[in-house]
Amino acid sequence: MKKKGWGFDTRDIDKRVRPQDDFFHYANGGWIKREKIPPHESRWGSFQILQTETQKKLREIVNGLLKAKHLMKGTAPQLVGDLYRSGMDMKARNALGAKPLERFRTKIKKLKTKEDVLRLVAKFHKLGIGVLWGAAIDQDAKNSETYLLHLYQDGLGVPERDYYLLNNPEQVRVRTAYLAHIERMLKLFGWAPQDARRNAAIIFAIEKTLATASMRKEDTRDPHKTYHKLSVKALQKLSPVVNWRSYLKAIGARTPTKILVMQPGFLKAVSSLLKQTSMEDWRVYLEWHLFIGTAGLLSQRFVQANFDFYGKVLSGAKKMRPLWRRALSTVNGTVGESLGQIYVEKYFTHEAKRKMDALISDLFAVYAERIKVLDWMSPATKKRAQKKLKTMVRKIGYPKRWKSYRRLVIDPADYFGNVMRASLHEHARQMHKLGKPVDREEWFMTPQTVNAYYNQGTNEIVFPAAILQHPFFDASADDAVNYGAIGAVIGHEITHGFDDQGSKFDEKGNLKSWWTSLDRARFEKKARVVERQFNQYELHGVKVNGKLTLGENIADLGGDAIAFAAYERHLKKTGRKIIDGFAPEQRFFLAKAQDWREIARPEHLKTSILTDPHSPDIFRVNGPLSNLTEFYEAFGVKKGDKLYRAPKARAKIW
Repeated sequence: MKKKGWGFDTRDIDKRVRPQDDFFHYANGGWIKREKIPPHESRWGSFQILQTETQKKLREIVNGLLKAKHLMKGTAPQLVGDLYRSGMDMKARNALGAKPLERFRTKIKKLKTKEDVLRLVAKFHKLGIGVLWGAAIDQDAKNSETYLLHLYQDGLGVPERDYYLLNNPEQVRVRTAYLAHIERMLKLFGWAPQDARRNAAIIFAIEKTLATASMRKEDTRDPHKTYHKLSVKALQKLSPVVNWRSYLKAIGARTPTKILVMQPGFLKAVSSLLKQTSMEDWRVYLEWHLFIGTAGLLSQRFVQANFDFYGKVLSGAKKMRPLWRRALSTVNGTVGESLGQIYVEKYFTHEAKRKMDALISDLFAVYAERIKVLDWMSPATKKRAQKKLKTMVRKIGYPKRWKSYRRLVIDPADYFGNVMRASLHEHARQMHKLGKPVDREEWFMTPQTVNAYYNQGTNEIVFPAAILQHPFFDASADDAVNYGAIGAVIGHEITHGFDDQGSKFDEKGNLKSWWTSLDRARFEKKARVVERQFNQYELHGVKVNGKLTLGENIADLGGDAIAFAAYERHLKKTGRKIIDGFAPEQRFFLAKAQDWREIARPEHLKTSILTDPHSPDIFRVNGPLSNLTEFYEAFGVKKGDKLYRAPKARAKIW
């Protein structure tokens, strides 16, 4: 995406749309009319364009590695180059077909007892294949210096429980296509047509039982509802059919004294399901999840068939992404920090890191000032809020210490084996954390990721190197663009520390009440205004879930308000000027809208609304701005305009 002039191309504006009625289409309408979604994408906008440009840089890196005559084993270049090479060798993958799965399928056919099933479940979990439940190592939410084994609901073939349970048009569309997909895939893997149809029904029935027992997506956001610390003995009593000590030993978890069970009701239901379901049906279910968990690593026909459902039906993409992008995605997902090391050496500058750090400091200063004058928060809670803000860690660009891939064997001629070994290596790394102090230097995104995040367990905001590029951040752009773009992203991530769920964690990352009960009640009253507002939005017949998206919507609202205040303060130092007929405040909001410009296929939007805690991009622009007095003043929004909300109806929190 080329930068134009001051950082925003005024050709992107659609002057036939009034900014007071629909700012998203006013700021981006010209761009939307010119652009088309590439056939291999389900959506196309600022994030996707920058990620695609970053992938081109990564491709140059790996192509350079492929030309190297010798790469020392175990080094970042060797791991990256040989993994990419193996993924690109479609001739070898096509020759193998489904052969890499034979040893697993043989094991499945030999399953005779529930104990056999559970041993294979443990093996699949180590390989990253989702069956029945999942296991992961994470911080203890109430003791953030220690790691706990977390058990959570899993085992479905589609993204969300309601696809199995509701009869709304979108759920029925996906459910019907999923059943057809199961049948088609089973035939591809050698099942007779009549067996494929019967077994598709068996698979769906098991998954529907799991879906029925699954916690609702809105509730999974609440850390109190997902915090159930149990002893192994108590877990055994809760879910008696599973031999939990054997399972823990099989996954390499040194028998812990306590386990965090995120959805106890789900594991109780799994126990009943294990007891009631025949061995024949379990063999069918496990083989199906082996197929969908590994299809992308096999020959072209399996890759294509899997894409036809997960890419086309769920996301609306017309074509599969080219092989080089798929191979690169595997590299990013397995040895991503090795590739990240090479990427930042070539493309990330210390100057970008320094300027970003200064911008973050601006936002922190304004946030501290804003907390002081909040009319709904008591002095005692303000004091704790200031402490949390002051201790919030900022990470910019890349980790201080890179992940080790020592002993990981990557063979340029064994794509399937490489990914399986990488999964086992990562699983072992995770299990090794048990009993160790929490590593607060760890990153959960690679430097080459166009994104950012807030981690409530470590109270930190993280900005990978790849997002620090135009249109989000550009040292040579107008200040309004940087404050409206990356400034709003910074403010968004800071606000996650104080949103409806992040605010339940203290400055050390512990799930602990630090608010007065009256302050919490006032906050929740304000949050309900945001929830009700977003419940009113709808696209393609699917309504936005204000409760599911509440945290992100609060973060957008707070991020925009804080970034704008920081820019206003900055303007006092630099002075005001008009550019292309736009005042500084107007340019700020144009940059904000440019962040979230996007065109998307209906299938993607519907899936996203039903599963994603982020609202669709049009509402991430129009929604927060319709609450900001500063936006009203910048663009003269008045009663009668479509974005106008009565002062008492406007949400204002941070």
